[in-house]
Amino acid sequence: MTATIENELERIWDSLEGSNKIRASLFNLIFFTKKTGRASYIKTISQTVIQKFPSRVILITLDTDKGAEYLKSNVSVQPIGDEGTVCDFIEIEVAGNYQDRVPFVILPNILPDLPIYVIWAEDPSLSSNLFTELKQLATRMIFDSEGAEHLSQFAKTLIDLETKYKFDVADLNWARTENWRKLLTSTFYPQENFAHLQNCNQIEIVYNSAAPPFPTHTQVQALLLQGWITSQLNWKLEKINSDGRKTSLNYQSQTGKVLINLYQEQHHDLKGGAILSVDIHTADQCHFSFGRDLATPHRVHLRFSTLEKCDIPLQYLFPKDEAGQSLVKEICHRGTSSHYLRLLKQIKEHKEYA
Repeated sequence: MTATIENELERIWDSLEGSNKIRASLFNLIFFTKKTGRASYIKTISQTVIQKFPSRVILITLDTDKGAEYLKSNVSVQPIGDEGTVCDFIEIEVAGNYQDRVPFVILPNILPDLPIYVIWAEDPSLSSNLFTELKQLATRMIFDSEGAEHLSQFAKTLIDLETKYKFDVADLNWARTENWRKLLTSTFYPQENFAHLQNCNQIEIVYNSAAPPFPTHTQVQALLLQGWITSQLNWKLEKINSDGRKTSLNYQSQTGKVLINLYQEQHHDLKGGAILSVDIHTADQCHFSFGRDLATPHRVHLRFSTLEKCDIPLQYLFPKDEAGQSLVKEICHRGTSSHYLRLLKQIKEHKEYA
């Protein structure tokens, strides 16, 4: 198999000789996913990322059908824009006991002296021999909590990787909340507004529960955002309740009880899991409202009111969404976010997290 991949790459490059194509690689990007509807989404992300960071891509897809036993590969080159730059794109599809052969196939095809980013798009808490082998190769492990079966177990796995094995870890779903975190940070940075936030007694977060054509957990972004707010403010989580339509989290802050409600709406033209609005209420009846314009989702309307006044509404613009941008952000970042680690520790302590 290794010889076949090398021979095919050599054949492709021989055929491109004299065509002014430039072969480029900044990183080794190894993707792992299962052969489900999500696989095409992961492939799209990989193709988007190399438009920003030309890299050698190795895409591993696991066929979980019972009785299937095979290992096959496909090799191609992917163009980068219109500049004549191309990247090697190696696809490996595997089933059954052939999984144990995958490390021996990919190892000779990793470009030496370049960082190795492993994007494990499945639940890392469901460990496998392949996961064990890939983490030994990785410069940085990138996960997606959107696919986690149990968020508390997912958090424990990532904490163990970061603390025991000294890995830089990242989460694509955490990156997807970055625009909201920046908006809230800029809003409450002035001392007067931060004092209002400390006096908060209720927060309402609405998220899009319309799932894409593949299995996903659409509530996770909302859970991460509220967890980031509360962990940064040192609020203590006391109880979580969910009735399938609404999730309520009860916290104890320095000033009293705080209730956080997560509500769901369905908008099939928006990304599943996307946060639609955040409303923050305080004990002295101040109200901070942040809501997406559903017709132009990158536009957010900001409203602030008290018992005495209502400020002129403002607008805040998020960068326009593009598949793969959350991964691009995590490749750009170094180390593991201290805010994210603090959030993971809170989630780990509460098995009630979905």
